[in-house]
Amino acid sequence: MATLASGLLFGVLFGFVVKRSRFCMTGLVRDIYLEKRLYNIALIAAIVAVEGLIYHGLGHLHLVRIPFYLPPFSLVSIALGSLLFGIGAVVSSGCLTSTLVKCGDGRVAGLISLVAFVLTGYFVSAGPGKDVSKYLRSFFIVEDMLPGRRSIIPVIVFAVLAVVIVAVLYRHRKTHPKPFEIPGRYTGMRHVLCEKNWPMEPTVVIIGILMGLAFPVSGHFGRHFGFAIVSPILSWAYTAFPARGIVGSCNPYDTMFGWGSMLVVGIVVGSLVATVVAREFSIVLPDASTAVKMVIGGVLMGLGGVWGHGCLIANGLVGTAQLSLKSWYALVFLVLGIWMATRLLLKPALKKG
Repeated sequence: MATLASGLLFGVLFGFVVKRSRFCMTGLVRDIYLEKRLYNIALIAAIVAVEGLIYHGLGHLHLVRIPFYLPPFSLVSIALGSLLFGIGAVVSSGCLTSTLVKCGDGRVAGLISLVAFVLTGYFVSAGPGKDVSKYLRSFFIVEDMLPGRRSIIPVIVFAVLAVVIVAVLYRHRKTHPKPFEIPGRYTGMRHVLCEKNWPMEPTVVIIGILMGLAFPVSGHFGRHFGFAIVSPILSWAYTAFPARGIVGSCNPYDTMFGWGSMLVVGIVVGSLVATVVAREFSIVLPDASTAVKMVIGGVLMGLGGVWGHGCLIANGLVGTAQLSLKSWYALVFLVLGIWMATRLLLKPALKKG
């Protein structure tokens, strides 16, 4: 029970923060290309640096298990899967985390994307399509071994990066004018929690802290991994429809019901709470065109999440902080997928507008 409760708590906190701040990893990556917002690189790097400092610092104190060995990975499967996931995230107007947030705030489009993702992800990880997934994973296998990953060096590097990047964020926040906000109905903490849109600078630091602390908490219950979205969502399908020989995603701990399963539920609940306290909740039905896009995006993220061993969260923010070569390699193709879809789908639409 404590395992499930702690997973739910982390999910609620994360979902609340994401909803209150309008944080979207896909949007940050997209706008680096679409609007030339290079500052977004610092925002993303802040999460990885803060999380990496906590993870490696606690690991050096033997409070977190840093594994001796990370499994090898396929250059083909990771590249193809991550590329498809990035494209799907743009088509769905946000990755899986945004999909869960939409489910919590009443947007039916999120539910459509989630169902499409689950059906596709289950098909290629536990259903008839798992043989294709195994086949893709058999090409160009390389080791995920980075010398010095378990030494004091990562602690020092991430500490320096965290200090420098947070200083950059602080300076940017102080030197750039705040955007205009409509006066709120409340004041004080009630205003902050119920109606204020949180600025990105403190948000990314909070997210980095949450992701870093997830390691010792979930590790305490035998799950030696941090935040993940793909496998935890699919764990509900694996529980409802048990299958043998599951081709897992980013980690082996979430192929069964547990901490990660409740994490993703918590994200939905956290988004719901943030929406309700702000008096913004309403059921929003998508038009036919949007519904089709949600299905296509969900299918692409289902294929990409399984073949790419994770999503923008697990690979782009968590695995990178763990210094997994697989995750850094996946991040390159996640970014390429987002930028490719932006170039082909969003830029022409903006020009027409």
